[in-house]
Amino acid sequence: MIAGARYVLWQKRTGVLAMVLLVGALLALADALVGGFGGSRGIVELMPDTRYQISGPMPPRTDAIKDFVIEGQPQDGSVRISPETVFTGYWLGGSMWRGLIVIAPDAREGDYVLIVKDRFGEKQNPSLVFHVRIWPDQETLNAHSASFLTRKTGQSPYLFAVTLAIGGLLACGANFLFGRLWARHLKLHNCGEIYKLRRTGQKTEITSELPCGDLLHPGMEGAVYRATGERLCSAQIVRCENGEVLMVVEDSPELVRLGDVACAFPEAIAAAAE
Repeated sequence: MIAGARYVLWQKRTGVLAMVLLVGALLALADALVGGFGGSRGIVELMPDTRYQISGPMPPRTDAIKDFVIEGQPQDGSVRISPETVFTGYWLGGSMWRGLIVIAPDAREGDYVLIVKDRFGEKQNPSLVFHVRIWPDQETLNAHSASFLTRKTGQSPYLFAVTLAIGGLLACGANFLFGRLWARHLKLHNCGEIYKLRRTGQKTEITSELPCGDLLHPGMEGAVYRATGERLCSAQIVRCENGEVLMVVEDSPELVRLGDVACAFPEAIAAAAE
């Protein structure tokens, strides 16, 4: 029994590791969602010398990019909208346009509101109003992020969530593997984990996953051990059927608990085989 105790030890370790990693992944995902819902609220946050892709519907009564009227751009052009192409919308089939918000290397920190409209004074489409906030550098941008992980590490919380989730799944796989190795070890030694326990007066009835075959029969002696190999007490088989073995513990039954290991004595099985 002691030789296989390492399987139980590593099964517990990998189980705890999997739990910690998966809980961490959930917390990172929650941080990402909080950052998304409570973050910029429609504000495009950029830095100098960057570009950001945008798209939107065509302004009313406008068929070409040359007819756009763009307001809110500073006179030096350090923050500007650069429309590029007109295309047909994927869902409703209307005319759309796509382009870039271009930030010059010398753009100053601040808030800008860029508006794309028509030249006829039609009602402004809210989706053509772009709120832009310029930060001087990546460190400052990260420091103002709504995400705790981004503020502390400068990395996306989604990166943490994916990495932790993958690690947690690998730990779950290792936990399953060690569980299978432990079960095989028990089977080779005519043992099984106790998964049902009932105390009746001075006796304790235990049911284990001990393989039930022709060599096991009522009255055969056995013993109960901790998973680490420590012997607790003797036991006796009273029933063996349907892939499970019922045993009775009379001496020191209070020591037995779920998860302990019940074994048939090797010498008893050898005598039955003869």
